[in-house]
Amino acid sequence: MRRTFLMTPFLGVAILSYGQTEKAELITDRPDQTESAMLVPKGGLQVETGFAYEKDHQDGLERTNVTYDKLLIKYGVNDHFELRFVTGFVGKRAKIAEHPISRVQGFSPMALGVKVKLADEKGFWPQAAFIGHINLRTGSKDFNPSYTAADFRFTFAHTVSEKFALSYNLGAEWNGETPDAAFLYTLALRYAATNRVGIFVESYAFFPEKDKADNRFDCGLTYMITSMVQWDISGGLGLSRSAPDYFLSTGVSFRLLR
Repeated sequence: MRRTFLMTPFLGVAILSYGQTEKAELITDRPDQTESAMLVPKGGLQVETGFAYEKDHQDGLERTNVTYDKLLIKYGVNDHFELRFVTGFVGKRAKIAEHPISRVQGFSPMALGVKVKLADEKGFWPQAAFIGHINLRTGSKDFNPSYTAADFRFTFAHTVSEKFALSYNLGAEWNGETPDAAFLYTLALRYAATNRVGIFVESYAFFPEKDKADNRFDCGLTYMITSMVQWDISGGLGLSRSAPDYFLSTGVSFRLLR
């Protein structure tokens, strides 16, 4: 099963490299943490998948979190409504000095969700959408949450110029282990370097109700392999004690049907 997940990006490239036609622009929710306010076109099936690695050292304890494959599948129902499915295969390791103390891996909980268009961009009014997910009590034993959880965010986007765009999110999420929420914000500035290459810088943070803020900064780029296949790479740093020391990510996204 894990091998099947890891082959998803390459399968998508092979499918999309055959018989391209004129289609709506490919807009993804990765690699940054700021979700797009754009929806998948009606009838379109979009797949976004990637690998992520993060490392943290604190009080002699070293933690490593690896997402071998995070999978987001989106389907455009109509011009105002998008269905979403999220899952992944993840691993966590911890050690003190060079002595391992724990190592687990498995499937993360599945999430079912929607994205709803709220407004088009007009003057100073941004393009806006709402995203919500229900995180089910599924996944491998070590990652199965105790309760059904949820997350939501409002997404906004402004066109600054032909080359620059500003996007931001506001929302909250629950981890399924406690009833406490973690509020969040994201802020990303994007630059279209060429018709194939995009660059972004981003600041974002999580604010748990009963813990210290987790502040982070990241940057990265996207490259359009074809009009319907995108490769991305990004990396960032933690800016507070609750955040990981650093993190890296890369992935492939593609769209079928439309």
